[in-house]
Amino acid sequence: MGNAHTFRANMVHQRDVAVYMFMVSADELVSVSKVERFGDSSDGVNRKYDEGHALKIAEAMLEPDTVMLDSICGDLKGDWTFERGRLIAGEGAYLSLDDGQHRRGACEVLNPEERARWSFPVVATKGLDYETRLKIFRQQKKRKSIDSRLDLAQRYKLNDWRTDAERQAYELVLKLNSDSASPLKGMILVDETVKRPYEDRHKTVGINANGLWSSLKSVMSKGSPLYAVSLEKRAEVALNMIFLASEVWRKAWQSDQHMLTTARGINAVIMLLVSGSNFRIKIGDNFRVESLRAALELGSKFNWTVRVNKNRGLKEITMLLDDTIGRSHQRQLEQGSSEILA
Repeated sequence: MGNAHTFRANMVHQRDVAVYMFMVSADELVSVSKVERFGDSSDGVNRKYDEGHALKIAEAMLEPDTVMLDSICGDLKGDWTFERGRLIAGEGAYLSLDDGQHRRGACEVLNPEERARWSFPVVATKGLDYETRLKIFRQQKKRKSIDSRLDLAQRYKLNDWRTDAERQAYELVLKLNSDSASPLKGMILVDETVKRPYEDRHKTVGINANGLWSSLKSVMSKGSPLYAVSLEKRAEVALNMIFLASEVWRKAWQSDQHMLTTARGINAVIMLLVSGSNFRIKIGDNFRVESLRAALELGSKFNWTVRVNKNRGLKEITMLLDDTIGRSHQRQLEQGSSEILA
């Protein structure tokens, strides 16, 4: 491994560490590199191999618009020499990969013609001590992840959705935040934010676009009771649920401190369509406005502001709201039976 390989390279120093930067073809990456995993080798740094992740990368490499700019990272092991801008691998020399094993695995899956289209930048140290390599690898945990709202906005810009339901759900989020008639106009946090205010365990200022999008996606995706109707009808029903909530709990909507106008509250109402068993018993397969209104009005006495609800999670709030609807529905049935007997 690593025999007869020569690369044009630059060497720079970061603090006291020599760092080599060069390009490798996909074939060279496979032949010159080696993966040593933590726990399996005395010099192992890398994580366990995920074949599924490698296959996804391979699929992406077949797409005409895919570009991979992230560097392969590792440490040069064995007989490597650097002379006049050339990095030369001697007998048995190899690149021990610290970051890039799945790109390497993807290259192994592709055929020679597909691999020939690809090359990768490499950033490597040479003979760096093991403890420092581990620390560098663990720096990945400190990277700031992409804000979920920024991710959605960029996916919208690229039209990069896995399903039509995902796209439609995000379009509904934008509509709810911008439409002058929307009960949620201006209340949804659709832009990337660095920090949001907290109250106890829950963020209470504004409605997180990502959470609202997830709920709307659940309502419109496969597995939802609405999946039998058209995508446009699913979107209409979801919008109607929000508009009706603002009418059924009108007083709550007049306060920007009320739970119903926060993420947990509005998502709980939406999720009744998916996980509200009593709500579903009431509406059956009738998703018209009149049916939805009748079911939500059964929950009109739900106490959103009781102290114990302050720190309940979304699933609990949805369950309690659905229980209120169930009890009211049962009283309706009992009163109807009493009137018939009378």
